Amino acid sequence: MRQEQSSTRRTLRAARDQALEVAAAKDRFVVVAAHELRQPLAAMMMQADLIRRLGTQRDDETLRELGDEIRAMVRRQARLVGDLLDVSRARVGKLRLEVQPLDLGALVTRVARAMAKTVPSVRLRLDIAPAGALPFCADSVRIEQIVSNLMENALKFAGVHGVVEVSVAADAGFARITVADNGRGIAPEAVEGLFELFGQEEDRPEVPGSACAGLGIGLALVSELASAHGGRVRAYSEGVGKGAAFSVWLPLAPARYVQAYETTTCLDRPAPHSQGRRSCSTSSCRPPLKATATTGMSGALVT
Repeated sequence: MRQEQSSTRRTLRAARDQALEVAAAKDRFVVVAAHELRQPLAAMMMQADLIRRLGTQRDDETLRELGDEIRAMVRRQARLVGDLLDVSRARVGKLRLEVQPLDLGALVTRVARAMAKTVPSVRLRLDIAPAGALPFCADSVRIEQIVSNLMENALKFAGVHGVVEVSVAADAGFARITVADNGRGIAPEAVEGLFELFGQEEDRPEVPGSACAGLGIGLALVSELASAHGGRVRAYSEGVGKGAAFSVWLPLAPARYVQAYETTTCLDRPAPHSQGRRSCSTSSCRPPLKATATTGMSGALVT
């Protein structure tokens, strides 16, 4: 019996190690592929600029519009490639964070309003904590990525005349960012996998005329960026047709740490919930972890 148990444990360990090796190889491949895709996208952007300038020189509105359309499509693809690259970097502990004090409410308001302008028919409601209410230190670029991906997701599924609500508030030592819409909702069985890479819910209907179907990259990036900051994410929906809400919790920084960040260099900055020095890469802030989800009533929490 003991020999059988020992053999079973060895088999399970070998299977686990093999699965981890395959996952690591996949992440390395994604990084290489994303890098290779950037060069042709840059060349396409240059050609689009040339077409647009040629249209201006010839006073040809058709050429100008063609150049603008190509630029918009290339930007979208470049963002997808960048998001994919960031997900892979985070998973292998290579994502660098430039942490500094932030006015989180102002940042979320600016990004949400800018994103809402892309779909004027959708109403935006804001419930943001006042300036100074949330002592907060983070990488501003990465927080913008979190908010923009959540907004893009909400705008896509809100409906032509839907409503998107964005809130920022303190919650038990964390800043909680929530982006909710009253649109198509999510099937209960699909909630748990939304934060997995390529975890797009199958056959989920989108707003007519919206951007092309997503690849399940944006929410995976949101999860990885939240984890890199020591936070967590959660998705909730009461079901199809009942809207959805996505929340991100990011740790608040006591006031003394905000002051420390303002007077020290990047490598000397103390982590809000730890002692000693802090590097600006996820590999030294925290070990790279595989996202795990626990589900409740149509909700999923990823830490």
